[in-house]
Amino acid sequence: MSVNVKLYIKKKLFSTKPLSILKKMEKFQRVLLSASCLLLAVFMVGCSPPENHIKCSSTNTNCTITNSYGTFPDRSICQAANAAYPTTEEELISIVAAATKAKRKVKVATRYSHSIPKLVCPDGQNGLLISTDYLNRTLEIDVQSMTMSVESGVTLRQLINEAAKAGLALPYSPYWWGLTIGGLLSTGAHGSTLWGKGSAIHDYVVALTIISPGGPEDGYAKVRSLDESNSAELDAAKVSLGVLGVISKVRMLSLSPLSFSPFLLSFFRFEGWLHYSGVTLVSLWIVVMQKLFGIINYYLIYILMIIS
Repeated sequence: MSVNVKLYIKKKLFSTKPLSILKKMEKFQRVLLSASCLLLAVFMVGCSPPENHIKCSSTNTNCTITNSYGTFPDRSICQAANAAYPTTEEELISIVAAATKAKRKVKVATRYSHSIPKLVCPDGQNGLLISTDYLNRTLEIDVQSMTMSVESGVTLRQLINEAAKAGLALPYSPYWWGLTIGGLLSTGAHGSTLWGKGSAIHDYVVALTIISPGGPEDGYAKVRSLDESNSAELDAAKVSLGVLGVISKVRMLSLSPLSFSPFLLSFFRFEGWLHYSGVTLVSLWIVVMQKLFGIINYYLIYILMIIS
């Protein structure tokens, strides 16, 4: 066979066209694989709440507490002699009275203790932790005045869901719905909204009940029901960092009408699209557009990387 014939056969067998087709097929496979991974990430990624931040060596005695991050800024773990879990306001009053009479230092622990500073640390081996885990009931929803009354251990997620059942929504909130109402008020937690009075949730509270230490004449526990008639005391109790007593009940104001069906609300929450409590039509549209732009940007960047 001549040299020219051999060269002709090589050119036909190893043409650049099949190679270019193969390269395109490889790129298509990469895009398909990436799209599959993205869909799996969207629909299969899950999460779980933080582990219990109060741990006791025996039944509610010799306890330690940290926050939801598992560590304080100085990497320490706070100690307490006991932990108490009241289930009613009457039990809470009794616990505060007994601790006051015994002159013990008391701190309140919320459900997940999400605060970074060591606000929850009591007085070492003699301190008492009062958890609001079981003070988690919705007391009243007034659709006409668009208000809700809840116990202080109710989480933001519970509040959002209960409001949605009544056709109402919060137009303001922090980003994480594991916060409790008592905790987010005491630390001045806020969201990011221009609606109404702004994004600080305590500005929308019209009344609350706080249990403080008292003297013998008060039975060692004083129950203060504060509203706008004693606004100075109400303002002080709202963002008190837990040093003025234990908030037991809170009445919220200025909820907004729910702008779409509870089914759509449940769907978007299940997909993790709604981290905010402001579930009005405008906020839903903003969230959807953010997600769409995020997906489009992801694929544009990926396509540019392949082309280059």
